Amino acid sequence: MRSTSGLIRTGLPLLLATLACSDSTGPVQSRPPAQLNILRLAPTAPPLLATSTTFNACNGSGAEGRLFFNDGKGGEGKEFARLKIDNNTLLAKPDGTPFGPDECIQITMALDDPTQVLVRLEPTGLRFNPVAPAEFRIEYGEAEGVDSEIESQIAIWRQETAGAPFVQIGSAVLKDQKEVEGNLFGFSRYALAY
Repeated sequence: MRSTSGLIRTGLPLLLATLACSDSTGPVQSRPPAQLNILRLAPTAPPLLATSTTFNACNGSGAEGRLFFNDGKGGEGKEFARLKIDNNTLLAKPDGTPFGPDECIQITMALDDPTQVLVRLEPTGLRFNPVAPAEFRIEYGEAEGVDSEIESQIAIWRQETAGAPFVQIGSAVLKDQKEVEGNLFGFSRYALAY
């Protein structure tokens, strides 16, 4: 189990803070988009190398998708976001049918606005195993105006469709890495916000 040194927990009771984070634990907090402060990348942040990535995830094998900042030379710099899918994470396709052995699906991670820390994950409706959810990490070290007070309030928020309310999921702020992580049970849009 990961050391809890340097962690700030949001949306989870202390007992659950030592367990895996999920979007089904703790009290449900929901906010309309106008009442949520989505983090923005600072004007001084390096540009993203790409605003989207697509990869295949197959039942029975792990996969990862990552978005990176540009290193200033056109190559991969610091990691911005990572989605990790384990070998038994895939549960059901968007139409509800279960995944067969070695069956694959194409996954896309994208930022519609490269200044906001808001990632769209597709295909919408993809469902993950509650025992082995997908792990999602987002970096906030390049976000604008994040002080210690804001850092203690940051969490990952899920929005099912554009314009719908955001719902906070169980998240862990990894202060030393300037990242927030959470477990995902399906796809929609995910913002780093407070």
